Amino acid sequence: MEITFFFAHSRPFVHLSSQELRQPVHTMAAIVAHSSQEQQVPALQDKYIELLEKRISQLEAAINREQNTKQAAVDKKGGGEAADSDDEAEEKGKPDKKDLPSKPEDKPTEQAKASGRYVTARRVWDAGAGSWNTEIIADTTKLETTTSKQDEHKDIAYIFRRVLDDPRPFSEIEVVSPELVSVLKRVIDPKYPGINLESEDIYMEAPFPALVHNWDALKREASRDPEAQVCKDLAHLLNKIEQCEELVGYFKTRDVNRSSRVVTFDTVWTIFAPKDLVVVKTFLGKPQLLQISTSPLSRAAGRSERLWFDAWCWDFDGTSMIKVTYELRLSEFRGTKQISELEYCPLAYYEEPEELKRQVLKRTKKYLAATLFCKQGADRLRQYNGEAYVMRSNVLAPSSLDESSDETDDGGNGRKGKLVTVKGEIISDAQAFVQYASPNYRIHPLGTIADDSVYVPKDVDSFFYGMTPSVLERKMAESPTPTDLLIVPSRILGWATKEKAWAQFWVDYTSAPEGKRVDKFENELQLDEKYKQLILALVSSHEEGLHQGQIQDITADKGQGLVLLFHGPPGVGKTLTAETIAEATGKPLFVVSVAEVGLDASQAEHNLNKLFNLATRWESVLLIDEADVFLETRDEHADVGRNALVSVMLRVLEYYKGIIILTTNRIKTIDIAVISRIHLAIRYDDLAPEQVHKIFGFFLDQLEKRQPTWISQRDEINYFIGKYAQYFNLNGRQIRNVVSSAVATARHKLQTGTGDGKLTVKELEDVLEMTKAFQDDLKEHVRTIRGANEVSGGKRRG
Repeated sequence: MEITFFFAHSRPFVHLSSQELRQPVHTMAAIVAHSSQEQQVPALQDKYIELLEKRISQLEAAINREQNTKQAAVDKKGGGEAADSDDEAEEKGKPDKKDLPSKPEDKPTEQAKASGRYVTARRVWDAGAGSWNTEIIADTTKLETTTSKQDEHKDIAYIFRRVLDDPRPFSEIEVVSPELVSVLKRVIDPKYPGINLESEDIYMEAPFPALVHNWDALKREASRDPEAQVCKDLAHLLNKIEQCEELVGYFKTRDVNRSSRVVTFDTVWTIFAPKDLVVVKTFLGKPQLLQISTSPLSRAAGRSERLWFDAWCWDFDGTSMIKVTYELRLSEFRGTKQISELEYCPLAYYEEPEELKRQVLKRTKKYLAATLFCKQGADRLRQYNGEAYVMRSNVLAPSSLDESSDETDDGGNGRKGKLVTVKGEIISDAQAFVQYASPNYRIHPLGTIADDSVYVPKDVDSFFYGMTPSVLERKMAESPTPTDLLIVPSRILGWATKEKAWAQFWVDYTSAPEGKRVDKFENELQLDEKYKQLILALVSSHEEGLHQGQIQDITADKGQGLVLLFHGPPGVGKTLTAETIAEATGKPLFVVSVAEVGLDASQAEHNLNKLFNLATRWESVLLIDEADVFLETRDEHADVGRNALVSVMLRVLEYYKGIIILTTNRIKTIDIAVISRIHLAIRYDDLAPEQVHKIFGFFLDQLEKRQPTWISQRDEINYFIGKYAQYFNLNGRQIRNVVSSAVATARHKLQTGTGDGKLTVKELEDVLEMTKAFQDDLKEHVRTIRGANEVSGGKRRG
């Protein structure tokens, strides 16, 4: 024997087996309470458990009667309940419905008392008797006298009950006619949430969302054949629903509100039907589509009321497409509101649904190219220009981070992320985002909302199983467009190389990478030509050696990386050299600071391994900036922790197979073991006059390209730079700052009416003079520091 308890609308069922029913009352209560917790019943849980405890005492009595092969009948005042015998229930091959709370226990009573096809009843809980009292209110469409209860059962179409349950009276309906049940099963989606369409009878509670969301289709079915009994039954049922207390107000204004495309908060749930598409704008206020999976439920939210419902879309987890569900919340509003102005708008009510579909399909193609169809390694690289949600500005999440906290790093981004402008290279990598962005995050954030649940379908069940670019083109040409192609994210997850941050990137702002830019390395980098050629040769040889037989260490898998060391004063081109090497090879540049590695030897080795794994995963050029702490000579008088850090770097370098560049501007001595692992070391000195001229020209060319009207007298400027700039002893970073400051000065003159806003020799000369004055004040100090930090001799830039 198995008993099923039916909760209120959208609440789960509780199934009890015969063995469980034979447990003591307190044990049964625990079973029901445990089931409720597992299913997360959102409201009235305590009330239903109390009612179930009362019913359990009746169930025990019923089971005892069954064991003793006795028959019993229960008489109630005011029309009470009449029951089928246990033997009759067993003959029907289904649970004894008189023992069920709410709908099942009334059915025998109502059938015995009624002689009509459509039964309306009132039910009240009798606390003294510990049972429900049921009274037949209406009994319509009189039938001929029947000879058996089985015939009577067949002739009843449905039973409508008004349950006077404190504190929330509600209506419920039980459809018992097999023909009417069959029609409802055919029209309503078999997976519609909150309703069991697999049972012989169909039970629903007000506000009957399964009927309301399929109202037009049910109306058409009812009018298909007016003379057919099942169509008459369906029409009568729909008319009864229209008049029930919970929906009478809705149906009075339904047609008017629908034609005006407005809705009230009390009826807003009616426009969000499961499986419908809904437009959300959780990422930069731009529209994207999700598919509704549950009808809205109301929950208290402080003094206001909110409706909560779930919707899902596909997403990429690094290996395959998965289903991700998000919880959406509708805030309370007064009066009527345009449906298009809601936080979330059903696609059917969107202003231009077909145009939005075209945009989404175009975005889907771009998304899949950067995720599912993307090869491993450097193919993950993309160009990006626009706003993005930065989730973490550290490459590795702190190990001490409290996973229950809503805060992330010291930037205070929080779970929603911080909106910043990103311009440059990004790396599309959802799997690394999940692993490294933060252990605190939900796995797949979508703009300002976090995922509520993640489902990984079996490959054969997935729409995207075996998907290729050619298959995608065929699917996109189908009519109608497959829904799965419309519910793909509008963002990709990954790493911003310049901003050094994990972020969500809007798909439309991405573009294909520029590819290998050897010309930039050869033309823009101010480095002696012999070093340029040597670097290119080493890089090219390293790439070929990874796929062919290169000279290897005696120990397998050791010494397969390429290690370059750039040392010298700040601003002379060390970082720029690393950037141009990455561009020349078409690889992303992965910049890591010592702060991210850490100074604790045990943690540093762990972090270095993670960082090197990421660099290998992306086939990137790894740049460890200001790496002197890992390079200085170890000795017995030095700090034990510093010696350990050098040892850690040596171990990790030994097995790294990629390109790594170490830079420093304060190295005094280099550990002999480090020297043996470096393929090329370049010392950077102050810029030569011709290099200064070229760097000035580079920044001025950039200005002319972006803002051609912001510069004047270019010939005079070139002459001035060529003749005088060398005397100011500037490095590359300082040259950039001088040009930026001079441009800012010219634009300020336009705002104050003292100039035309164009850069001339005058602005450059003024800024250079101020820069030189500042340098003169610090000249002696800078000379002392550089002398103490730099190692003498060695190869120079030329």
